[in-house]
Amino acid sequence: MTDIAPEAERDEGAASGTAPRRSPLHRFGPLLLGLSAIVPPLMMLREVLRYSQMHFYDYWWVLLDLTNDDGTLRPEALLGFRNEHPFVLPSLLFWLSARYGNGLNQPLGLAILAFGVISVLLVWAMLPKELNGWQRAGLVAATSTLVFNPHGIHNYVRSMSGASWILALMLVLAALLAMQRGHRLWAIVFGLLASISYGTSFAVWPALALIAWLRGDRRRWVATPMVVGAVVVLSWLVLRGPQGGGGASPTDDPAQALLAGLSMLGMVWTGTEPAIALIAGVAGLAALVVHARQTPEQRRSAAPWWGLAVYAVGCAVMISGSRAAFGESAGLQSRYNSMTAALWIALLVIVVTWPKLPKLRTVTVAGTVLATVALGAPMAQSVRADSANQDLLAIAARIGHPEHFSDRFPEPERLLPRLQALGHYPFSPEFTLNCPDGLEIGDRISTANWRTPSEGAFREPRPDGRDVILNVETDQVEDGARMLKGWAISGIERASCVAVLDQSGTVIGGGVVDIPRSDAEAQTPGIEIGLGFEAAAPAQPGLLRVAFHFPDGWWIRPLTESPQVAS
Repeated sequence: MTDIAPEAERDEGAASGTAPRRSPLHRFGPLLLGLSAIVPPLMMLREVLRYSQMHFYDYWWVLLDLTNDDGTLRPEALLGFRNEHPFVLPSLLFWLSARYGNGLNQPLGLAILAFGVISVLLVWAMLPKELNGWQRAGLVAATSTLVFNPHGIHNYVRSMSGASWILALMLVLAALLAMQRGHRLWAIVFGLLASISYGTSFAVWPALALIAWLRGDRRRWVATPMVVGAVVVLSWLVLRGPQGGGGASPTDDPAQALLAGLSMLGMVWTGTEPAIALIAGVAGLAALVVHARQTPEQRRSAAPWWGLAVYAVGCAVMISGSRAAFGESAGLQSRYNSMTAALWIALLVIVVTWPKLPKLRTVTVAGTVLATVALGAPMAQSVRADSANQDLLAIAARIGHPEHFSDRFPEPERLLPRLQALGHYPFSPEFTLNCPDGLEIGDRISTANWRTPSEGAFREPRPDGRDVILNVETDQVEDGARMLKGWAISGIERASCVAVLDQSGTVIGGGVVDIPRSDAEAQTPGIEIGLGFEAAAPAQPGLLRVAFHFPDGWWIRPLTESPQVAS
């Protein structure tokens, strides 16, 4: 990563007494490399726009705390805690999403995406001035890749998570930049904002103190962040009170805690293996130690990057102390990507700017980018696969029976009236079954022209030798909902939507399609994946029918009048 002219060009220029002509690569290469930083956020934008509009997990608990029964705001609840974390700014974002954004997941995800872009720009603004064009461009591209890494997809497509983690990262970077440029009061302000975004942001205070010390600031400015941080932590200890919902108790096994913390720092270097993540975390810390010996001027210039590394390690310490009991993979959760990104961004800048092995600089940056993106594929795929569950939850909530999803939609008897009062998704105009002809819940239609396969097997041989199969494998009543599961195919085509109708032709439920079913696909050679479906409808008396839309039209089949009742 250098913009130094090749030896032949320098000799030619020296002989002629004129400046050597720069090749197109040297003139436009850094610009093109820098522009490549746009690709990761664009890829993540695609993920956000393809994901479910239904919010996730903690969002619902916070919304219950924030609102009255009629959906109006309880302002004092904005100052509350979530799993012992100060949660002021994320709570405010949740309320704004619920009140003014129809409670949609994707618009909030776009806001989180913007926070990630701002984080990349803040890193760009902090880069040392002595870097050349190639180095700056390469580090910006690497930063973008780490912030929008597939390992961290959770933070964007499940916006309730990024509302704390990515927002906190952005505010921490703003604090570090302010301290680097001598704007100490602004650094304190941004540090306070980060501290009321999530508890791991408490690590910003020793980071700011370290920056002030490395810069050679006066002692009072070295001490001020630590004093403010101590006040913040003490206030948190006093105000948080007894908290619930945190899951398992912190482990008392130091080895387990060490595994969780170190694997979190190295998680971008593996798909699913804690041992590899641990080794990567140790290697990253070792590389920092190797580069710790610097001149006073280098330390002053490198101050924000050492501060960022201290912040990442501080987060890992706090997370390992509270989450290690969740198992050996506790440090590999997608939401922790912003913490590991902070460590590797700091390490890359230090290795490139003050290298101990200069020839390895380009390899280090390029290798980090390529390897961490590719290794994030398993994590990204697991998160993508869960989107169908969220879409089915939205349908179950819309029909008033989300009890099957108690692990992700708490206290429906309290939550549903609030959503209806707010016009919150899935009770907003954006809700849809995604049927090509606009069929929606509540519509009453004539099914006279819809076709029904032969009764019994519900399998209809076609003239071309291919079949129509409407296979309902699971049909059971859970609380007030009738849950269906199976797979369907017409010829070589999978269904584009599924709906449940009563005897009068009224659409009373629906579901999701395009679910991978390897067992079904093994019976239908040459068919693409995604034959599976899941659906939900009210468990009401009378004959119900399930219908599927294919490119050749609607096919429909009756359901049993005696579904299984879940125990």
